[in-house]
Amino acid sequence: EIDTIKGVATVLMVIFHFFYLMYHMNIAEYNIRCGVLYAAAKIAHVLFIFAVGVNLAISYKKFRRQHREDYRNNKYKYYNQFIGKSLRRVLYLLLAGVTMSVLSYLTFGNLYVKFGIFHFIAAAVFLTMPIVGSKWLSFVTTAVIGLLYTITNSPRMRNYSSQACNSAPIFCFVSGIYNTRFSSLDHFSLIPFLGLVTFGIFVGNMIYSRGTRKFLTREQSEKLDNFFENNTLAKNVGLFGKYSFEIYFVHFVVFYLMLLGYKKAKLKLFFELDKNVTDIDEEF
Repeated sequence: EIDTIKGVATVLMVIFHFFYLMYHMNIAEYNIRCGVLYAAAKIAHVLFIFAVGVNLAISYKKFRRQHREDYRNNKYKYYNQFIGKSLRRVLYLLLAGVTMSVLSYLTFGNLYVKFGIFHFIAAAVFLTMPIVGSKWLSFVTTAVIGLLYTITNSPRMRNYSSQACNSAPIFCFVSGIYNTRFSSLDHFSLIPFLGLVTFGIFVGNMIYSRGTRKFLTREQSEKLDNFFENNTLAKNVGLFGKYSFEIYFVHFVVFYLMLLGYKKAKLKLFFELDKNVTDIDEEF
């Protein structure tokens, strides 16, 4: 079910990005800031980032089961292994984020991705390491981030932040306090999106335990597994979720190259038609 949630988010995001790129490449005018496309993007953001948190909780539980002897007898070794695994994941995500930043800079200039989805997830994995195994710490963190989001969006605080953030614009941009300077194709600030991750961690710790679903009986869980295994639509959407990282990374580049080719072909056709019209005019 987590792969299916991520799959739905990935499909919605792929659709949105196609029209998003058409807009930014001046191929067609689409309203990307409201309406159906905007709603699809927001739903995709919420589902995907929430699923990241649930996955982190499940992954930690799996890691703890696999290393339960170390957890009981050698906590130092256990936490070293967990931190090492988490940092490798962070570096992998940061590499993807930097790659996306470079590619978007080469193609879109100042609109390049400065703190996008890969940068954000890398930061989220790192920042949630101390709380990933605790449902109550993750719940409290969610509440604190929600409170910070409410405070930073109050009119009085925004007036103050608009002035204060001039001295530390990148910190405010990344944290989500206030954006004074930067434009970006893709931006996921820590406030409020880290709260979605921590809420996902809370839910993951609440409803999953030892590789089982707490909210279903064994028979119901087996029926659900059979559904995801045998239903063609659910199975294919789940595959999108399973490979969401690879799809998310590749589809933007593929769409850009495809639309760039279309734009150049259309421009070439326009000049050829214009030349033909000019030749006809000269004949007359």
